[in-house]
Formats: sequence, structure tokens, C-alpha cells
Amino acid sequence: MRTWNNPSRSAFTLVELLVVIAVIGVLVGLLLPAVQAAREAARRMQCSNNLKQIGLATHNYENTHRRFPAGMTWVRFGGTTDASGTGFIALLDFLEQSNAASLINKNVPWYLQTSTAVTIVEPGYLCPSDSAESIHLYPFITPFSIPSGDRYATCSYAYSVGYHDGLGYTPQYTARPVTPASGIAAINYWPKLADIADGTSNTFIVGEAASGKQMCSGIGCTTPLSSSVGENQSYLGWLVGGTNPSSFYAGGFRYSGSMASTVEKLNKLYVTDSLHDESQAHNFKMSSEGGPHRCTNFRSFHSGGANFAFGDGSVQYLSDNIDMAIYQALSTIQGGEV
Repeated sequence: MRTWNNPSRSAFTLVELLVVIAVIGVLVGLLLPAVQAAREAARRMQCSNNLKQIGLATHNYENTHRRFPAGMTWVRFGGTTDASGTGFIALLDFLEQSNAASLINKNVPWYLQTSTAVTIVEPGYLCPSDSAESIHLYPFITPFSIPSGDRYATCSYAYSVGYHDGLGYTPQYTARPVTPASGIAAINYWPKLADIADGTSNTFIVGEAASGKQMCSGIGCTTPLSSSVGENQSYLGWLVGGTNPSSFYAGGFRYSGSMASTVEKLNKLYVTDSLHDESQAHNFKMSSEGGPHRCTNFRSFHSGGANFAFGDGSVQYLSDNIDMAIYQALSTIQGGEV
């Protein structure tokens, strides 16, 4: 029986509700960063596993061909020498992606593939932390506009050209490089395992080169490109299919592909663009020596560093505060630093 002296309580008071809501808010505030950190840790682990598989595929390629894949290959198409493919195309058969490899026309350059071929999405080439889509319209890692309709199969990783900001050599001038690249990758350069004189455990061969970050133009650049010059976000492409291939010839895009250097620091922002002028492509020179030599830097969306696959099959996470001399030494195959 109810009385005024002993009233029943059938609900929370307003103050109690506010206290409960505040407690829940505090708990959410504490748990959300932990959940986000756990998710990023899982993405970083998946990214590391991707590089592990790429590293193993690279070694399987070497076991089969007795040399590593070239960063970019050049062959003759109907009497004309041109870019036939990136190193990542060469790995498909060794990643159990033979069906995808069969869609690629080996009789045309890597940047003139069909739309069907370009829709190949190789999950192992994409870091889950990247903000970029797997098939991208418009240009990659370059500030110049390309007509709508050109598609790029994006890649989150890049082979190392070492401590150089030139990408390689043009076979119009020489069938093989006059001087080997300081890293494992270059145009028409297929290094052997014995060429890694610094030791496989002291040399990384592939690292992260995240797509989607803003870029700037030229070594040492610090000012982001304006969108007025075209898309100003960085993308690496391992396969391209377009409607206007002349754009590639005009801008030198066919030299870019999936390669990066250690000339600039890891995770440098803004990302340096890649452009290689055809008339200078055979000169493996630094920007300070003249010529439009620009090669993008390694970077990731992970906190404080990036993953790298080493020549011994291991994957290591390098801090973006790594000493530049050590970082550059790890990118060379015959630097003699060890």
C-alpha cells in the first residue's frame, strides 16, 4: 500500500540518467581509440603479410629465372622499343594469379592494356590502410592531367631503386644499364642473388608507397601541388589501360610504374612525384646534376613508419625517424656499408 511517507520509485531521476549517460560517454571515449588502434594493428599486420608474399614471390621468380624481376622491362613491339611491364606484372604467376596474368596482353606496353585487364584487383598489392581505391581514374604519381577514361590498377608497394632519383635506362640507348642501379630495381635490370653484395638481410627490395597522399613536384619540394595542374594526389600503378596513350609519351609516365627511392626521407609529406623525361632516361643522375629526374619516396598511412620486405624474406617495420644514412644503406645492394 502506497503512502505519502513511503512513496514507490518506478524510474530513474534526471540526475541519475545524466550520470549514466556521462559514464557511457567516458567509456566510449576510452574504448574507441583502443578499437581503432586494434583495427589499425590488424591492417598493419595484413600489410606486412602482403609484403611477405611479395617477397616470397620475388624469390620464387628468382629461383625459376635465376635473377630477380626488373623494375620495368623494355622489349621491341613491331620494331619499336617500349615498356612492356612493371615488376609486379612479372610476379602474378608466382602469387597464384595465373588467370589474372592471362588477361594481360604481352604484345602491347603495360600502359596500353584493355579495360578488362585493368579491372584486375590483386588484393596482395593493396595495403588495407590506404585510402585510395583499387582502380583509379586519372593520373598516378604525377601532376599532369590525363583524359577521362584512363584507368590505373593501383599498388601500395614499390620496388627500391636505391639511393637515386632516376628510374633507370632507356633501351633506345643501351639494351642493358651501363651501370647497375644502386637498388634492386631499374629499367631492364635483372639482378642476380649474388649481386646483393651487402647481404640479403641488410637490403630491402620492396617497401610501402601508399596511394592517396598529396604530392609536390621535384626533389626537396615542400609545397603541395594545386589541383589546377591535374589531380594532386599520389598514385602508383602497376597496370594501365587508357584511351589516350599519347599522354604517357608526352609526360614520361611510362617510366614511372611501381618504383621508389630513398633520396628523400621515409613518410615525407608532401609525396614527391615521379616523372622521367625520355631523353634523360638513360642517365642515372641525381636532380642536382641536372635533368628532370624525380622518383617518389616510400610512405605509408601507418603511424610512425612503414613495412619493408628484405632480401632474406623477412618483413621489417622501419621508423620514419630512421637515420638517413642507415635508411639509404638498407636500400642499396652493393653499397659496401656492411
